[in-house]
Amino acid sequence: MLSGDNTSTTKDEEDVDLTKSNGHLFRKGQDCSADSSNQSYFCPANCTCSGPSLNCSSVHNLPTYITSITLHSLVQDTLNFSARFSSLKKIQITSCKSCDLYIENTVAVNEIVINNSEFHSVYIDDEDDYLRQLNVFDSCFGKMVFSPTFQHHFELNIQNSTLNATALTIPSLKGNKVDMSQTRGFPNSIKRFDHLVVNYSSCDLTELPDAYLKAITLDVSENKLRDCHILYFTQILHLQRNLFDTINISVDTRQSEARLQYLDFSYNNIEKIERNDFNDFHNLLYLNLNSNNIVYIHNNAFSEIGQLVRLDLSNNEIRILTRTHFIRLTSLQYLNLQNNNLNVMEGMFDGLISVQYLLVDYFTLCCAQPKAKGKIQCLAPVNEISSCDHLIDTPFLGIVIWYIALVAVLGNFCGILYRYSMMKRKYMSSFALYSINMGVADFLMGVYLYIIAGANLTFSGRYGFADEWWRHSPICTLAGVMATLSSETSALFVLLITIDRIHIIRSPFSKFKLNCRIPKFLSGLVWTIALLLSVLPLLGDDYFHEYYSSSGICISLPLSVQRKSGWEYSMIVFVGANFLIFIAILIGQVVIFTNVVGAGKTLQTHQSTRKLKEMSLAKILIAVAITDMLCWIPIGVIGFLTFIGVDITPKVYAWVVVVVLPINSALNPVIYTFSAAIKQMNWKSEKSQHTKNTKEFVLKEKSET
Repeated sequence: MLSGDNTSTTKDEEDVDLTKSNGHLFRKGQDCSADSSNQSYFCPANCTCSGPSLNCSSVHNLPTYITSITLHSLVQDTLNFSARFSSLKKIQITSCKSCDLYIENTVAVNEIVINNSEFHSVYIDDEDDYLRQLNVFDSCFGKMVFSPTFQHHFELNIQNSTLNATALTIPSLKGNKVDMSQTRGFPNSIKRFDHLVVNYSSCDLTELPDAYLKAITLDVSENKLRDCHILYFTQILHLQRNLFDTINISVDTRQSEARLQYLDFSYNNIEKIERNDFNDFHNLLYLNLNSNNIVYIHNNAFSEIGQLVRLDLSNNEIRILTRTHFIRLTSLQYLNLQNNNLNVMEGMFDGLISVQYLLVDYFTLCCAQPKAKGKIQCLAPVNEISSCDHLIDTPFLGIVIWYIALVAVLGNFCGILYRYSMMKRKYMSSFALYSINMGVADFLMGVYLYIIAGANLTFSGRYGFADEWWRHSPICTLAGVMATLSSETSALFVLLITIDRIHIIRSPFSKFKLNCRIPKFLSGLVWTIALLLSVLPLLGDDYFHEYYSSSGICISLPLSVQRKSGWEYSMIVFVGANFLIFIAILIGQVVIFTNVVGAGKTLQTHQSTRKLKEMSLAKILIAVAITDMLCWIPIGVIGFLTFIGVDITPKVYAWVVVVVLPINSALNPVIYTFSAAIKQMNWKSEKSQHTKNTKEFVLKEKSET
């Protein structure tokens, strides 16, 4: 008796021969359904019944007329079904432990189900070939023996079970399907198969069983195979999740050419596809090489499988594919190349005249799609701003970027010269120092725009084939650093100017106003912080992989639901930090206006003059607030929406980069420098007019006297 079951048995129950069962039952008091002859059936105390079908927890006093029996929770030395049970068609054994199970030939059983049980040996005498289905789940056997009939005909479904004996126990088996997935020992128990489907998946096999496998579908996935030999019958072959490092598969073609149509080699360790790897598989229609380590494919590797319809090369490390790889694949309709390191080349897909679906990593690979018979659906991540022809796909933005760059460069250059000339005449005020630094920062934004506009013009009409080179070029990286440095520095200097104005208004006679060391220190600190934020993604950490080269505009704004490398960092810098700076600037402008208005009332200046000054100041502060709002509120709102998963149309991304982001750089010199220059000119004009009027008045007085 096998151990491991807590069910108690008496000594008489330990060895039970079902041939000794009595046909007359003790009445339990339960009247069961009657058969066609109106005969009444009674259930023994240890069973529940439905007509001639019983579900029992003991084997005593079983009737001989039963057609189906379920035995559960038994611990026996022997279970023997013999001639007295000739009507029995189905045997189901659940959670039982027994040394031996015998089913004699006189029992014409059609279906056997063994679940969660243990047996030392099982002998099934199916010499007359009555058995049609054997199902075994989560069970363990010392050995399993069938009658020596040359060929049996039944469906075999064995899952998550173990057979300890290794001898061949079934000479030949024929049927529709054999499933031995997640088993040990069973795959080696049959010498010859003649089935539509044979499943050996997850059986811990290091080599295929030494059996004649005449199967249409053969599944040996999730094992430890390094090579495979099949017969010409096989049409569908599953080899995924094994240990193949080459296409080491052979076929017996002595009687006929290979009929293989479906081959799944995914999730192995294949690194190279050689020229002759598929030479025997002329009928192949489906080939899956997904998730290997493929780095090299011979130019003629697919030349002998011209009937191929579907090819999956995704999730590998392929860098180069040329037209010679696909020139013979004139029937191919589906090609998956996603998650590789492919470089786009003109004409690389020539020959794929029937392709309908092309799955790639980047939109530029769609630029090389071949001229096919029908429409091609090239599935790639949507690019926010570029197309196969232009870096900036929107024609209007391609023109506007030149003008914004011109305003930013020329305006800030003139502003810097003006402030520098004013500093020579007067002492260097903190406001002038901050304005010059802000002008330099905004000037860099103009240079960045010129770089992007120049690249758009240079690669016009062929950008798709130059995208890879451009995004990884030093010029693009430099442009990205300049854009980040400019945007962060400019925002921080606007904040410093705001704080400085508040301090001057509240403490007009403070010594801080005459101390240039503090403004110089703060200016240096701002440039240091912004420079660190800009160059940090260049340190080579995997987190910042292709941070500046992820887009053709060379800057990684977090304005898409597609999570690019370093997107959290971009979200913190461009959305979080800049939004806080904007709020601080806005509060500061309100404080300045409030203090100026209050000071004007205290001084009790001329009402009209005071009102004009307040209106002038209000216009400047409103302009500052509006430009900041135009720049950072759209970026902050779009960034927040994409953070919570709301997808924004790619066209918005292009407008943000070309128009919204540099708006501050273009308008800051107008607000802070040109307005001051105009005031200076008006003041000089008023002073000159006042001097002229004074002179005329003096001359008039002298003439009258």
